[in-house]
Amino acid sequence: MDRPSSYFLNGLVFTLIFGLLAVFLIHSFDSIGQDIGRHLRLGEIIWQIKEVPKTNLFSYTEPDFPFINHHWLSEVIFFGVYSIAGFTGLILLKIFVVLAVFLLLFFIAIPLEVRPASGAWSADDPSKRGVLPLTGWPIVISFILSILIFISRTEVRPEIFSFAILAFFLFALFREKYQGSTFFKIQGRTLNLLWFLPVVQLLWVNLHIYFFIGPVLFLFFFIDQVIIQKSKAIIKKLLLVGVLIGGVTLVNPAGIQGALLPVNILKEYGYSIVENQTLSFLSGFFGFNLSVFIFKWSVAVLVVSFLLTIKNFKKRIFEIMISALFIYLGFKMFRNLPLYALVSFPVLAVFLTDIFPKPGFGRNLPGKTWFTRSCLVGIIIFLVFMIFFVASNSYYKKEGHSKIFGFSVPNSLERAVNFVKENNIKGPIFNNFDTGGYLIWSLPEEKVFVDNRPEAYSVDFFKKVYKPMQESQEKWAEFSEKYGINFVFFAYTDATPWGETFLENIVKNPDWRIIYINEIAIVLVKNSKENKEIISNFVISEANVIEKTIETIKNSNMDKLNLASTLSLLFYKISWREAAIHFADEAIKLDPKAPRPYLYKGLAHAYYTDKESQKLADENIRKAVDLGLKDSKYY
Repeated sequence: MDRPSSYFLNGLVFTLIFGLLAVFLIHSFDSIGQDIGRHLRLGEIIWQIKEVPKTNLFSYTEPDFPFINHHWLSEVIFFGVYSIAGFTGLILLKIFVVLAVFLLLFFIAIPLEVRPASGAWSADDPSKRGVLPLTGWPIVISFILSILIFISRTEVRPEIFSFAILAFFLFALFREKYQGSTFFKIQGRTLNLLWFLPVVQLLWVNLHIYFFIGPVLFLFFFIDQVIIQKSKAIIKKLLLVGVLIGGVTLVNPAGIQGALLPVNILKEYGYSIVENQTLSFLSGFFGFNLSVFIFKWSVAVLVVSFLLTIKNFKKRIFEIMISALFIYLGFKMFRNLPLYALVSFPVLAVFLTDIFPKPGFGRNLPGKTWFTRSCLVGIIIFLVFMIFFVASNSYYKKEGHSKIFGFSVPNSLERAVNFVKENNIKGPIFNNFDTGGYLIWSLPEEKVFVDNRPEAYSVDFFKKVYKPMQESQEKWAEFSEKYGINFVFFAYTDATPWGETFLENIVKNPDWRIIYINEIAIVLVKNSKENKEIISNFVISEANVIEKTIETIKNSNMDKLNLASTLSLLFYKISWREAAIHFADEAIKLDPKAPRPYLYKGLAHAYYTDKESQKLADENIRKAVDLGLKDSKYY
């Protein structure tokens, strides 16, 4: 391949890879109903009082329960950005940070200097370190795999700062190992990147709970250098840097308790959340997941590539140890997949380069120039296809995601809260775990019942109060009376067994009346004298639910197909079957090839025992399966 053509194709490939990452990051603010509201409120409070609260603060059930805020600095940053540029600003912040993360990792792989002409590259001899000579195809392969794993978590969360600092640690440690890590010169003295690690660790311990990774990474690096390094001066320097990293970890509002939080937090965790579950556990609930599938393939490629080059074991101690750690973390918790994605990018590139050691694209593959060019063109076509596939929302539809490409902010919870405010509905409120964070921000005049911080509540609260009052009508009557609950604000997308049981029971309970339903939330008030007027004006029953719901969803910015499907599922769950069939039919009109509306319609018809209804149930469920719904329980 001639040099200008090679440079053009190589540059185009990497430009498209970064373009693919960017389109995956530009999507609707899907986490609006999760943590971000609480982060904004806490950021505002910390900014105003110049102190980090040390108790639950927002709940009337356990307001004084001790709480260590391990991401307070992230919350202040989020509040500052939101105050200036709103939710769009937060999305742009995420995009900028993540692109910078991958660019930094890319610079580990792409040589920034010319390798010394004298002598071969060597990890053992500091005088022959030169540049880590990673080659074209290993970088491309590891980069693409990393992105496809990373996209499992692309929301605006404090962890984006962990990604940034993790990338800096990797950049500094790989540079130190293979280049001596010189950053720049000041008055003739070189400034080494390692001395920046304690500084970023100080930030990390106040930004996000993943801060424990910093000391662990440096420990692995120290072990690696003790094995391959002969210079006592370098070992002493590393010891000093390591002591500084450990020392600054104590500099947080909770001191040693804050430093030990990653070890202790799950010991008093009374509520299981999806992101903390193992991959094997989640596979039984959610079926195929692209990021999980690519993660497993990436692990296989990484392990095989290492085994093929096991003769380099001594030179790759650091890479082996961090690979083992992040493979374990990835399988242990779904939320850790992006960590593996970031670490595997440079490590897999190193291992693959051990197999294909010659630089450039063409010399790494068998055959002639046309074969190399064909492979590059094939990758370019794949990347262009994926960019348009994601930007057109086809990817999200196929994967069943509610995300859409762009900067939109779902308004379903906002509209539900506005209804509460406009009609002056007063608490105490009962809300479910999923909505607490949003209500803390959007309805500050009311203390919440619970929010999505399991560590901010006692184990007994979840075990003896929150779950039982949803599972048992008797417990609901007892605790709703104890707390004087006046209205319920419930995200019916709650898929927990207790959440679904509560929903089925509460809509049939004559002591509670539904007054609002939209595509995510349902609001009920106590059937009392004080609420007589609002019940008279807004009560929703099975007879008028279709008409009332059409009115409340007319200003929704949710994708119309997802909206209709979600409502159909809700009404099926609470046994309002005519409404379930109506909204299933609406979804089918929008997309006759979407399987789930046929499923919900079929299940609704299955409740009727007449022959015609049973026939319709059979036809619709079969249609759903034929269109790709492979859940075995429906066969």
